[in-house]
Amino acid sequence: MPSLRLPMSSLALLGLVLSSSSGSLAETGATPDNAGPNPVVSTIGVMRVERYGSGSPAIVFVPGLACGSWVWSGAVTRFAAKHTVYVVTLPGNDGLPASTTPTLDAADASLLSLVTKEKLDRPIIVGHSLGGFLALRFGTEHANLVRGIVSVDGTPVFPTLAQSTPDDRAKAGAAFAAAISAQPAEQYQASQVKVIATMVTADADVTKVAALTAKSDQKAVAAYADELYSADLRPELPKLTAPTLELAPVPTKPAPYEGPDAANASMADRETGYRAFYASLFPGAPNLTIEMVPHSKHFIMVDQPQTLYDDIAAFVTKVS
Repeated sequence: MPSLRLPMSSLALLGLVLSSSSGSLAETGATPDNAGPNPVVSTIGVMRVERYGSGSPAIVFVPGLACGSWVWSGAVTRFAAKHTVYVVTLPGNDGLPASTTPTLDAADASLLSLVTKEKLDRPIIVGHSLGGFLALRFGTEHANLVRGIVSVDGTPVFPTLAQSTPDDRAKAGAAFAAAISAQPAEQYQASQVKVIATMVTADADVTKVAALTAKSDQKAVAAYADELYSADLRPELPKLTAPTLELAPVPTKPAPYEGPDAANASMADRETGYRAFYASLFPGAPNLTIEMVPHSKHFIMVDQPQTLYDDIAAFVTKVS
């Protein structure tokens, strides 16, 4: 069994900050021109909110860093026929104007406003990456308001900094934010293909996703990353009493951080190693299930959309 050194979620976001059978992107519907039925669009708090379909329980989808609602358009197609589906986009992402001070606190407060203003009866919150962190945070704060939480490769603490002190995490966040903010815009945008190649498997999909993430505001991305590096939900995890599903990818080709034994390890053994690592990031979470998604990098909705949506659908059925 390989000894994991660094999970894909860490490497993926680290790459974004420093530089900035698989499904295809076309199969997810994750393009601006194929976003499903026409939504009802509004602004709630700092977020752009798109509402699709009808039915209970409602499901709220939160994109990751530098992503917009396009990343969840496959989910809209899958779930809007039976559920009211909300897809949010944070300011500064996907071409939206950046807030003066983009903050995770404002995003969290906006999620609460969405639930209360729309009078949602214990919705399910689903987030990817940074969105997964926000979903987990919301669950620790408002467990009584949600039916369940799904985090798609988002964790309570930035994995590469899990053993760091709060001061060291804050310094790391400030340093990375400064580095990305200082890059010339042309360099930042040109770097996206290299970055997204660590997060998406197929070359054709890498090009498409990179073009979409490059639309996000560079300084907003830096500000969100700064806060994410500093954050640590682990002390609050005992409050995460709602059913919680963590979906974690295992890439087809062993990554360098997996260690020298990974090249000869079976996928089953590698999944066991990844599962143990992810479990170590959730101490005290009372109602947690971790499901591995083999043959996928960070963007599971691009690499393995069928598996992702099947796993989410099974969870929705379980908690409904």
